Amino acid sequence: MNLANASIRVRLRFSLGILLSFLAAMTALALFTAAPDASQAMIAGTGAAMLVAGMLCAWWLSHSLIAPLQEAIAIARRMAEGDISEPFSARGHGELLELQQSLQEMSERMFQIVAKVRSGTTAVATSAGFVNGDNTALSARTETQASSLEETASSMEELTSTVRQNADNARQANQLVASAAGSAVKGGRVVDDVVATMGSIKDSSRKIVDIISVIDGIAFQTNILALNAAVEAARAGEQGRGFAVVAAEVRTLAQRSASAAKEIKTLIGDSVGKVEAGGQLVDEAGRAMKEIVTSVKRVEDIMSEIAAASAEQSSGIEEINKAVMQIDGMTQQNATLVEQSAKTVVSLQEQAVQLSQAVSVFDLGEREFGNAEEAQTLIERGCEILRTYGKQAFFDEVCNPTGQLIDRDLYLSACDDTDRIVVHGTLPRLVGIDGKAVKDPDGKHFIVEMLRIGRTQGNGWVDYKFVHPVTKEVMPKTAYVCAVGNIVMTCGFYKR
Repeated sequence: MNLANASIRVRLRFSLGILLSFLAAMTALALFTAAPDASQAMIAGTGAAMLVAGMLCAWWLSHSLIAPLQEAIAIARRMAEGDISEPFSARGHGELLELQQSLQEMSERMFQIVAKVRSGTTAVATSAGFVNGDNTALSARTETQASSLEETASSMEELTSTVRQNADNARQANQLVASAAGSAVKGGRVVDDVVATMGSIKDSSRKIVDIISVIDGIAFQTNILALNAAVEAARAGEQGRGFAVVAAEVRTLAQRSASAAKEIKTLIGDSVGKVEAGGQLVDEAGRAMKEIVTSVKRVEDIMSEIAAASAEQSSGIEEINKAVMQIDGMTQQNATLVEQSAKTVVSLQEQAVQLSQAVSVFDLGEREFGNAEEAQTLIERGCEILRTYGKQAFFDEVCNPTGQLIDRDLYLSACDDTDRIVVHGTLPRLVGIDGKAVKDPDGKHFIVEMLRIGRTQGNGWVDYKFVHPVTKEVMPKTAYVCAVGNIVMTCGFYKR
């Protein structure tokens, strides 16, 4: 027999067997060597008593040592197989009792660790699922934004080109207006000269009229003198006949001069009238030219301002274009980061599932999950905290992962009189969501029913379905509801 690999029971029984055999051999030897008298009977009785005592000692050792060891081995084997579903009581004495108590403590600690790991992986998987959904939505929005920015960048390039062209056109128009303003000023000066010339012509025309009047007077006087000379020649008779001819010619010439002077006067008068009319037109043209010059100067100023504004606008548009291009680049980077983040979240979710599968070898039994009694107890504890310490303390305790309102897969959530979620034990991102919009996989508005029961009955139970965040299995749940003031709190557990 190879005792090196034998169990403690075999080795103990083998050792006690050797001891008992040695006692029996010594008793037999004593009987054979002893004299056949009373001492032989004494030796036989003593040997028998020692054998009985040895057998009793062997039985006691086997009962007090082997049995507790076997129980400890069975416990360790259950733990090795992952069965920590039920607590066990330590039985034994001394070191064996300490061994069993240590195994019991190890089993409970393993239970707590595995339960926390499973609850933690569930929470991580749930959060990762929400983050993955958010990343998907963010990725879609980022792609839309990138597309919009690309279109915006293209439009900005066209706008930049258009604004630059407008700036160039405004600059050229400004130059043309400046040239037109110079020409208008010159035209104003020419009109001023024309006005002055027309004034001189008007003065000269008046002088000519005066001169014609003098000539007309002279012709009239000459005509009178010729008439007088004719009269005198007639009186002189034959001697004055030659003088009468001269007087007649002078009179004819005077009449013709008077007639010509009258015509000239008429023409000059008409010319003066036209000159005066022309002067008025020239005056109006001068005033209009001054207004034109003023307007052209104003247009020049406006075009200068437009040219300056267009230059500034062109510069600003170019800066905006650069900024849009930078935003477009950053959006592309954000899209890449979102894609990487999505991969990381998916990997995190997969790792949570793998971790949950890794600890699935441990059988926690019914103690792994909360039940109706524990859910109701947790709600009653939350109601007591809310009534005693107020809302903020209640909210803080609900969100405390090591607090007294989170136990394995049991946690609290609550809504206020706005029907919005105001606190959630494992998913703070749900805070602020309208409870009326939340539905289970069958389309049931279970939070609406919870609020109705809490506000009308004070407390009660609500059945609904929930997608398990790790297994993705649709599972039935039941929640206990209780209302305190305007706060309706719930705690749900999986029905199994």
